[in-house]
Amino acid sequence: MNSRNFRLAPAVAVATAGLLFAGAAGTAVAAPSDESPTPTSSAASDEAQSNWKPGGWYDDEASCKKAGEQGKQDHKWREYQCKREERHPGRYDYQWHLYYH
Repeated sequence: MNSRNFRLAPAVAVATAGLLFAGAAGTAVAAPSDESPTPTSSAASDEAQSNWKPGGWYDDEASCKKAGEQGKQDHKWREYQCKREERHPGRYDYQWHLYYH
């Protein structure tokens, strides 16, 4: 091996590491968030997906759906959905979270 290869090796290693890091960061940014739900209809646009707002927390799905239906009847929102989530991450206490728009 000649001395030129020894000089290029660190530069190639740095460039490769930079590309790997940029790819991992791009993947993390492009991945969908688990925090916001997506509408149930497949025809919903990206704009509609961002309109979901968090509502209250409920101990069971029936209570969450009851509150969601009441909000629809009171014309507070057009659609709702209940999603089972960790209320306090890391504590493993799951509750039902109401989302609406």
